[in-house]
Amino acid sequence: MEMEKLLFIVSGPSGAGKNTVIKHVRNVFPVVGKVVTFTTRSSRPHEVDGEDYRFVSEQEFFDRVQKGEILEYEQVYNDYYYGSPADIFADGSAKIMEMDWQGHRTYRNTYKHIRIVSVFLVPPSLEEIKQRILGRSRVDNLDSRLDNACQQMEHAQDYDYVIVNKDKQQTLAMVEAITAAELVRRERAKNLDFVRQLLAQRR
Repeated sequence: MEMEKLLFIVSGPSGAGKNTVIKHVRNVFPVVGKVVTFTTRSSRPHEVDGEDYRFVSEQEFFDRVQKGEILEYEQVYNDYYYGSPADIFADGSAKIMEMDWQGHRTYRNTYKHIRIVSVFLVPPSLEEIKQRILGRSRVDNLDSRLDNACQQMEHAQDYDYVIVNKDKQQTLAMVEAITAAELVRRERAKNLDFVRQLLAQRR
């Protein structure tokens, strides 16, 4: 029996801890692979092409869109983000990816055959969001970025789980528990088949 496809989506504004959560899940659950999405923005000093994002030019990005290699994307300010590759389950049936609320909604409405488990991370304060934005690079549109963060949080109610990331270890423990439970849950169909086999032997 083919394993049920399972996709974990992690969303939240800047400073929420999305990358930390995704890295933790991958370390604890090797069976969960990361979906590396495409973006047209430049890489930051700590980021690795092919691990954090696939950094491409705008021309290549839209060439891939035209070819059907990128199924969904969003424009954030002057760059394009979350370019989802069409073959996300090519090398495994359990995946995790970062996505904003619009991409989450698109996936919910489009991919009915995929079990989607979504987690929305909330920073402990607006000040934390502001400091995270300023810590990454100098910006001249801080107010717009803060407005975008608030817009993200307005859609938190659409997610399966909402976690306020006040304490890193507690947050990671909660996400770990969610992931473990969902991985066990997807074994349900296979285990029910086993139950039927046992009952058939009794008859």
